[in-house]
Amino acid sequence: MSKKSVKKVIIIPCSGIGKPIGTVSRETTYEIIERLKPDNVETICLALLTSGDEKTIDKLKDSYCITIDGCAKHCAKKNTEECGKIPDKSYTVLKFAAASPDKKPEGIIDIGEGGRALVETIANEIIKDINGPIEG
Repeated sequence: MSKKSVKKVIIIPCSGIGKPIGTVSRETTYEIIERLKPDNVETICLALLTSGDEKTIDKLKDSYCITIDGCAKHCAKKNTEECGKIPDKSYTVLKFAAASPDKKPEGIIDIGEGGRALVETIANEIIKDINGPIEG
């Protein structure tokens, strides 16, 4: 992790539409930006990034960037790299799910108690990793 202090962190979750692990990646992002670090963390739309939206790409270039992918395809990470930004940190929901089989998302729209527990686990891990760059 970079030791330089930053004011904002950008988290890019995978799209993973129609898959519980994609929902977990997005819910983890919302948990962080809405509840845990609303003043320091924001997200950008992966679709805008992949479509080449210049404003989105410019915003990303000078940021501390985290990607959260649902599966091993790493679409968020790969598409971020395609835009010229190597993520400072990358996470995969499936790795966390494998390490905590009792925390399993139950559905796509409503991930249930197990899915919410998984979101909390992932969000807490990400918070540990971004506190250094944010707080300097």
